[in-house]
Amino acid sequence: MAPADLGKAERLFRIARLLREGHLTVRDLASKLFPAASVGGEGWAGIERALQRDLLDLERLEPDDFQRLPGRPPRYTLRTHRTTLHPVTLLALHSAARLMYHRAPGHRLHHQAALHQLTSWLPERVQGVVGRGMGDLGKRRSREDINLEHACAAWTGGHPLRFEYVKPGGSGQRRTNIIEIYLIEAHPANLDLYLIGRETTYHHAVRTFKLSRMRALQVLHEQQYTIPESFDPTEFLHGAWGVVGSQGNPTMTVHLRFRHDAAYRILEGGYAHLSEPFLNPDGTIDTSLEAPVDASGLPREVLAWILSWGPRVQVLGPPELRAYWQRELRLAAENAEAEPMGFPTGGAA
Repeated sequence: MAPADLGKAERLFRIARLLREGHLTVRDLASKLFPAASVGGEGWAGIERALQRDLLDLERLEPDDFQRLPGRPPRYTLRTHRTTLHPVTLLALHSAARLMYHRAPGHRLHHQAALHQLTSWLPERVQGVVGRGMGDLGKRRSREDINLEHACAAWTGGHPLRFEYVKPGGSGQRRTNIIEIYLIEAHPANLDLYLIGRETTYHHAVRTFKLSRMRALQVLHEQQYTIPESFDPTEFLHGAWGVVGSQGNPTMTVHLRFRHDAAYRILEGGYAHLSEPFLNPDGTIDTSLEAPVDASGLPREVLAWILSWGPRVQVLGPPELRAYWQRELRLAAENAEAEPMGFPTGGAA
């Protein structure tokens, strides 16, 4: 195929696409655009001259992003997010996408697509290792993917979202709600997605809904809303150990004592909500935290974190939380001692 067989506009678009993918010489471009042509053969010189003129035109059309790199022969590229992002910024984006893809529940079709795109922005020398295990992009969309599409379309388009909400607790009851989404937030423990926004059907207040409990999502395209400037995600989620923040919710000051064999993990840091630890003479550590409570008056999101420490932590107070923590541990111990139902306890017959 000769340069004349490709229209000028088409050649420029193809060259631009190739230059956004990497640093290429004129010969590289010629080989990619005209794979049937022989290097140095008949018509090759004309192909290279045509591409050199195209590069001059592209430089005029894209003066801010076009780059001619030093060296012989010179290489050309078009700056994109892939080439202009700071390496640490790119790492943050890629790590977030990788975490969501490998740890989030559901089919994760869109998480996979995001990870593929961000991986393509990484230098080629590391693309191989981070790309392992991703697999090819699938085309089948699950209910989770479709629900996520509806939620994102409503949020980015500023349209209310109608849905049926399955109440927690296993009752299976559903209630129709409408929400004006202010924020979509991932739970730090299990990466489930939660929608935060103004619920306009019953409460007419900012509420939080778990996406996986939502059914029959419908974007109300005919309606529009604006996220108020008064909504501050940092303030709303202040003190949150998950997605329940202290804004609009009462809080509880929890006092904890960590055993000596867990003390080093507290001293290492990484728990932003904990107060300055106090080291006791016996090697234990006392610390406290402020946590929002739910309708039952308990800080349930932080309770899961406390219970994850097993016998290595004591709840010192307040008394109602200490009593609940003790009851949970007793029930867990009783459950551990009970024989599993449906499993044989003796040897083979």
